Amino acid sequence: MIKVKLNLISPLIAGGRNLIGNFLSTKDYIPGDVIRAAIAREILRNCPLYDVDKPDKDGRYNWIYIRDDEKCSRCKYKDWCRNFSNIRFYNFYYDGARPFPLSAMKCKYHNDHGLVDVLFDRKSECPRCKERIEFATGFYKDGKMVDVPKRLFTRTAIDPYTKTARDGGLYSILAIEEGLTFEGYVDGTNELEEFKMLRIGADTSSGFGKCEIEICSEGARNEVDLIERIEKLNKIVGKRQYGGKTYKSLITLDFYSDMIPDIDYNIPLKTTDDYKELWKKILNLGFDYDVIKVYSESNLYRGYDTSKPVEDMRESPSVYIEKGSVVLIGTDENIDDIKDKLYSVEKSGIGQNTANGYGNVKICDEIHLNGGN
Repeated sequence: MIKVKLNLISPLIAGGRNLIGNFLSTKDYIPGDVIRAAIAREILRNCPLYDVDKPDKDGRYNWIYIRDDEKCSRCKYKDWCRNFSNIRFYNFYYDGARPFPLSAMKCKYHNDHGLVDVLFDRKSECPRCKERIEFATGFYKDGKMVDVPKRLFTRTAIDPYTKTARDGGLYSILAIEEGLTFEGYVDGTNELEEFKMLRIGADTSSGFGKCEIEICSEGARNEVDLIERIEKLNKIVGKRQYGGKTYKSLITLDFYSDMIPDIDYNIPLKTTDDYKELWKKILNLGFDYDVIKVYSESNLYRGYDTSKPVEDMRESPSVYIEKGSVVLIGTDENIDDIKDKLYSVEKSGIGQNTANGYGNVKICDEIHLNGGN
């Protein structure tokens, strides 16, 4: 795993939704699948064997693979084509910030007063100014809320016949400002020298999304660090009863990215205990545990799959658990017996499409070790 920086040379549009018909707002971060798409586009743009109308042997279009062993052996992208599906791209966040955890609150009047974690202890006031606190969304770094600078562009569509502004064609784009740096990880390769400069996101042919790639360092977590976090959390929190039961160890799971669970999107309303059992099925950690608390929000999303034929590109609706979600579990298992499974969860993620940054989770995040400070 290597840590990578993306230095924005031009404004960038990273997905987002049309809030109204003529207004598009970018996401505040760069999703892993957007990074993957940019690299795939660059490889295919330079591939003389690529045929936009020709699928691979599995019927997939725009796919990255070795098209001819002999000819591809001389290509600088050959290693990428052999291993592309096994490379994992994490989400990239502005200046190394992280999603605001849904179990945390902030001062209502001062964004620089730090975070207040309420996962274990309910609080109602800011520890610094004693004013009200409230739940929030967004990103934070070093205990402070982080806003991603953006710039508004207003443009108009051109009538192809008159070559003048088309009636009703005025639209606006809210894009991420140039000059910013986003940080994230790539796992499965140490070779990014071929992509010193990339066009990432939407409207790249109109000047958006020009980025310079900077390789920083290796950034893999290790088992020792994980065990220390678990032990420190339980030492600070101590033994507590939940539902009349005291667990040997408490473990938190913080989602640093959206997660796509393998469940039906049309789920009927359930009791709290039913939802806890559903979450146990979603997490599928591989050892005996109970779900104690969940701070989470979810959405339904239906995207596009550009590897499919044009007439069948729309995907089925899926449930998306939003980044920042927090789950508290309790177990009576020995940590030494389950450390490998927990380490695998941090390394591989939870849910579907983890290769594109979804389901990135951290166990016993530092925010729960110090009450949010």
